[in-house]
Amino acid sequence: MNTRTHSRSIQFIKKQVDDILQGMKLYSLPIKIEDVAKRAGLTVSPFDFEDDISGVLVIQDGKGVIGYNQSESRVRRRFTIAHEFGHFVLHREQSSMFMDKGFNAIFRSTHSGLSEQTQILEREANTFAAYILMPDHLLKEAIEKIDFDLGSEDDIKNLAKIFDVSSQAMYYRILNSGLLRFG
Repeated sequence: MNTRTHSRSIQFIKKQVDDILQGMKLYSLPIKIEDVAKRAGLTVSPFDFEDDISGVLVIQDGKGVIGYNQSESRVRRRFTIAHEFGHFVLHREQSSMFMDKGFNAIFRSTHSGLSEQTQILEREANTFAAYILMPDHLLKEAIEKIDFDLGSEDDIKNLAKIFDVSSQAMYYRILNSGLLRFG
């Protein structure tokens, strides 16, 4: 992808996440993302958003407030908080407000009407969220504990339950992790 030249690398995002998790000594599951965001100095609050708004991050005087849609499922709220936290860590110099309206938590269509730069920021925040909720070392440990089969819905659901994420988020995280070897 030629957008890679304008975006942060996965390794950079992963290092940011690893530094946060190690700095807070977080090694057990599920990652308590609301507590992590609060320990990082953000305010996290539920809001009565319209159905198409998942979350918002507002930054003022270097402080961040994450609002999430309280009517969404717990796993969706967790991903939204992680996503907005990702914007705070990665993009706070670029904007004072991020709002996620009706976005797919894993990827955005190139036909979404978003500018290329906005799509890059959203992908980066999604990558951050995936890595902080499903850190490599903990995901690898969990996969090794079971005879994992990517084609097994039950295996994916069980891992998703352990990490307190959606099955869809778990599926894409494992698929993109490089942890499974094929052939």
